[in-house]
Amino acid sequence: MSLSWSVPELLQYRQEGFGFHEEVVLPLELFRTDPEVRKVSPVDVKGVVEFSKRSLTFHLQISGAMVLPCAVTLEDVDYPFDISTSETFLLAGAEDSDLENGEFVHEIENEQIDLIPYLVEAILVEKPMRVVSDKVKNEKLSGNGWELVTDKAAAWRIDPRLEKLKKFFND
Repeated sequence: MSLSWSVPELLQYRQEGFGFHEEVVLPLELFRTDPEVRKVSPVDVKGVVEFSKRSLTFHLQISGAMVLPCAVTLEDVDYPFDISTSETFLLAGAEDSDLENGEFVHEIENEQIDLIPYLVEAILVEKPMRVVSDKVKNEKLSGNGWELVTDKAAAWRIDPRLEKLKKFFND
């Protein structure tokens, strides 16, 4: 089963409620807007639909992992995610003004609701600006004339240009 339903199909569950639990494989092409996303594991999606007179609200729990490049070495780093989000869809005949101020809603096209684009968007929003692999965190990196210095170490380090001034204050 995919994460796509027709509105009449969903409205049949208005009285008893509708919930779902699916594992979805999202193709990497869906993430082409962000080239740093190298791979996405199958995504576990749990959801419940809340019905109102004017809208359908999907309360989603999305979990999985994506592979991102390490900010230091560019090696692959697994980054797990666990996202809680809600998506509201406006039913035919209802207007944006019928809803509470500040509530963002989606229009329903062709009486079909497909959650896949909203899953991709939620995952991309949760992607961190940068990740660093555990290997780099535990290793001291250096090369010819350079070394990687953490913020904590840099705070205690004396600028080599000011090193000679240190002898005036040792007395």
